[in-house]
Amino acid sequence: MDEYECPICGRSGEVSLRYPHYICVECAHRAVDENGHRLKFSNVALSGGFEARYVDSDEIRDSHVCYVDGVRCLADEAHMGGIVVIIDNNERE
Repeated sequence: MDEYECPICGRSGEVSLRYPHYICVECAHRAVDENGHRLKFSNVALSGGFEARYVDSDEIRDSHVCYVDGVRCLADEAHMGGIVVIIDNNERE
């Protein structure tokens, strides 16, 4: 049986072949922008879509890039709905 550890905190979780570098939900809740402002992610409708917002102002952020404990990540809509946050191995904007 394969084992998964969150690449940020090391917490055990379910292996994902589609998202091998995903971070756990607890770490995703600590996501911030490049200036340290907390972010939250959601689907825009029951049918999916992706949206990032600032926690303090509820303003929409037009970017998938976020940082967790100084590690650059990308947040996006998951394949079958929900949100997934992965380590950005490509270092792209």
